[in-house]
Amino acid sequence: MEMLYRIAPGADVQMAETQGYFESADLAAEGFIHCSFLHQVMGVSRRHYAGQQGLVLFSIDPAAVDCEIRVENTSGGTELYPHIYGRVPWSAVKQVYTDTYDQAGMFALPAELRVY
Repeated sequence: MEMLYRIAPGADVQMAETQGYFESADLAAEGFIHCSFLHQVMGVSRRHYAGQQGLVLFSIDPAAVDCEIRVENTSGGTELYPHIYGRVPWSAVKQVYTDTYDQAGMFALPAELRVY
C-alpha cells in the first residue's frame, strides 16, 4: 500500500510526538482515523479544513501500523479513502510537513510532495 497522509492541527501532532502515538477525535467518534492518499490531500483540505490555520501534514507508513487499515468509502460517495482502525504509533510517521501554507495563507502541499 502506498504512503498515507493525515492533516492535523500542529498541537495534536506535538502531543502525538510526546505520547508516542497519534489518535484523533474521529477515532473516538467513528472508530477510525481518516487518512488520504497523496492525490486526495488537497481535496480533503478544501472540504474539511478550509480557512483553518496551524495545520500540518504528516505521512504514515502503512506497513508500520499495527492495526487494521481499510480502504473504503463510508460516506456514500465513490472515492475510496484509507481509514486506520486504531492509534498510529509515532514510529510509523515518516515525515511531518510544517510548510503547508502558500503565500495567500491557503493550505498547500509542501514543495517536495507536489507532483506535476
